[in-house]
Amino acid sequence: MIKTAILLAFLTPFQNEQNEKHLSPQVKSVISRFVRAKGGKSVLENVKNYTIKGEVVSGTDTVGTFEIWQAANRHLSIDHFPDGSSRSHGTDGKIAWRFDVDGKPSILQGQDARDYVRHYASLHESLEWTKQFATILYAGKKQIDNQSVDHLIFVATDNRQINRYFSSKSGLFVREEQIVGTKENTQIMISEIRSYAPDKNGLLVSRSRVNHIGSDYSYEYKITSAATNTLPDDKIFEVPKSVAELRSRNAK
Repeated sequence: MIKTAILLAFLTPFQNEQNEKHLSPQVKSVISRFVRAKGGKSVLENVKNYTIKGEVVSGTDTVGTFEIWQAANRHLSIDHFPDGSSRSHGTDGKIAWRFDVDGKPSILQGQDARDYVRHYASLHESLEWTKQFATILYAGKKQIDNQSVDHLIFVATDNRQINRYFSSKSGLFVREEQIVGTKENTQIMISEIRSYAPDKNGLLVSRSRVNHIGSDYSYEYKITSAATNTLPDDKIFEVPKSVAELRSRNAK
């Protein structure tokens, strides 16, 4: 999955409480409605882990496939490409690591590592949004693609922003706008969240996310299978041997 420049900024428990108190009724209503539309808080909290597989499509071409495993504080993603190469990244809740297509391991450091671990700390971001951001603002109703949406602006502690749009009809999350890339090369990414369908537990899951980068490029993450509460143990999240060896060498 593409790594965005906007990463979640977690607050202290006191700041969490103060932040939630100052959210407008409209913000609270939109988020609560989305949680209910997804299946409800109890259904979300019943999911302890999940596995997702899918393909990446650009135009009419399949340009890769992906596999994702997630549990609280633990994550693993693997991207596979048509030439047989792959890249992966993950965390066991303590360190964050990645393998590029050249097969060389690296360990994220400093703020990058902290942001990565925090990003995957929760299985259900919608239940944590009010804690993860410095504030969330209600920007009113808009018309996008012939549908009415409620516009929320999520503001991190460093003032970076994510714009999210929720269907006024269904309550579901349907669009996201954010800045991606590096300090030297940033672009606007617009994501369309589509094709919600229920899983066996009654949880509505988006089966398609179309990302538009700038004005010239777009690609779709298309989920082909999704399963919840199927991981027998945490072995899938174990730090790879070469990453553990690299960590040991760096510690000396």
